Amino acid sequence: MVEGQTEEAFVREILQPWFTDRDIHDVRAVKIQTSRGHKGGFVNYEHLKNDNIRLLRGEGEVVVTTLVDYFRIPSSIPNFELCHQRNITTAKKITCLEQAISDDLRDRRFFPYIQQHEFEALLFSSNAGFERFFDSAVHQKTAVLVNEFDNPEDINSDPTTAPSKRILQILPDYEKVNDGNIIALEIGIECIRQRCPRFKLWLDFIVASAKG
Repeated sequence: MVEGQTEEAFVREILQPWFTDRDIHDVRAVKIQTSRGHKGGFVNYEHLKNDNIRLLRGEGEVVVTTLVDYFRIPSSIPNFELCHQRNITTAKKITCLEQAISDDLRDRRFFPYIQQHEFEALLFSSNAGFERFFDSAVHQKTAVLVNEFDNPEDINSDPTTAPSKRILQILPDYEKVNDGNIIALEIGIECIRQRCPRFKLWLDFIVASAKG
């Protein structure tokens, strides 16, 4: 379950081949339905919940997970306030929210994943994509960010300094769907896995669950 075209393309172009290499061949990205006939965006928890219930009821042996951003995540998620009051670090807040969603849906075939802080964090796993597709004025600035964070997932979610906002400050015409995925393709999934531990654990868990 994904919130937009960027994540949909990321699953199709990058994750699907990776899973295929591990003998998991039926991998689908399903955009959240926000209203009748309209898909894309994670603005209300009920949309995600309803879509997952429909999907789980319509499938048999399937593993369902999510790929949604923590940045601007809807406050309608169960225990939203409690998770933020009880936990200091972003990682612990996210883990708490994931558990709250899992407890609410209560299906062994479903486990949620929330990207810390957003999809664009993965693009700072390496400067290779920026170097490949943009001029030196751009990739010299992105190199500073790549080298600043040992774990790109730690790039924060302040409205002005979230990963996507940092890219836009450097590259004002950044196009999320196309640019984001060609950068990720150039970096490569293994480099992203090495630099982003939560993301790696998520993929490993999907493989274990699908083969379990």
